[in-house]
Amino acid sequence: QANLAWALPRGLLGFVIKLLMSRKLFVGSLPNGIAGETLNAEFSKYGEVEDVFVKPGCDPGRQWGFVTMVTTEAAQLAKDSTDRVLLFPGSERPCDVMFAKNNDPIPGGQIVVGTGADGASQPKKIFIGSLPQNITDADLRAEFSKYGTITDIHLNTKPVEAGRQWAFIAFTTSEMAQIAKVSTDRQLMFPGSEKAAEVALARHQGMYGQDALTTDVHGLPVVSAQTTATGQGAKKIFVGSIPQGITMEMVTAEFTKYGQVVNVHLNEKPVEPGRNWAFVTYATPEQATYA
Repeated sequence: QANLAWALPRGLLGFVIKLLMSRKLFVGSLPNGIAGETLNAEFSKYGEVEDVFVKPGCDPGRQWGFVTMVTTEAAQLAKDSTDRVLLFPGSERPCDVMFAKNNDPIPGGQIVVGTGADGASQPKKIFIGSLPQNITDADLRAEFSKYGTITDIHLNTKPVEAGRQWAFIAFTTSEMAQIAKVSTDRQLMFPGSEKAAEVALARHQGMYGQDALTTDVHGLPVVSAQTTATGQGAKKIFVGSIPQGITMEMVTAEFTKYGQVVNVHLNEKPVEPGRNWAFVTYATPEQATYA
C-alpha cells in the first residue's frame, strides 16, 4: 500500500489522504472506561462503523477515542448529530466530536484534530463571543491561560449590543488553541453572561488582533466562510437537536432572519426524541456563515 501511495501524483495522494481522514472522528469527553462496543453501538445509528479505538490509560475525565465510519457521509452525519449533544452515562458533559487529523497525542491527553489546513498554517488564535460587557483582558487571560501560553489578547472596544462582546486570543501553538476551543465552547460562563461563551478557531482576522477588523451591523467580526472541496464558500448548514414537532416552515421562518433561504431539507426518518435534524441552504456563503 505504501508503494502504491507514493506512486500516486502528489495532488491525488493528498486528496486520497484527506478522503480517508474525513471518515475518522475524534470523540472526546467520554466517561472513564467506556467500551469500544458502546461507541460502536451509538455511532452505528448514523451508518456502518469500520473501526473503533478507545485510548487506554487516560487521566480521569480525559477519556477519548476514534470512530471510523465506512463513508464520509456517515461520518459527517455522525459528527453533526452528536457533537456537544451525545451524553453517555457517567459523563460530566456531552461529547466533543470532530474530524480527526491524526493520532498523535499532545500534552494533556488530547490530540491534534483537523482544521482543514496544513500543520504550519493551523490557526493559533481563537474567537470568543457572547462575552459580558464588563469583561477585561485580565479575566480572559486568567481563564484561557489554563490551556497554554497566551501571546496576545485583543478585546473589542467598539460599542456592541448587550451580551455580544467579543475578543481574540492568540496562543503559541495551534494545539493550545484547539484545546482551549474544545474545552470552553458553549461551556464557559463568565460572571454577568446571559449564556455560555461561543469559542471558535479564528482565521484571517488580523495578526494577533492588531490589524483592522471588519464588523457586521451588529458589531461582530466577520469571520471567514467555510470552504468546500472546490474552494468555494459553503452555502449549506446542518441544524441538529431539533424537536420532533418542528416543521419545514418553522425552520425556514427562523433561518430567514440571517439571509435568503433557497432550500430546507428536514429529516423525515424516525429518530430519537430531540435528535431530529435538517439542512438549510442559503443564497450566499456569507449568509450561511452568519447563520
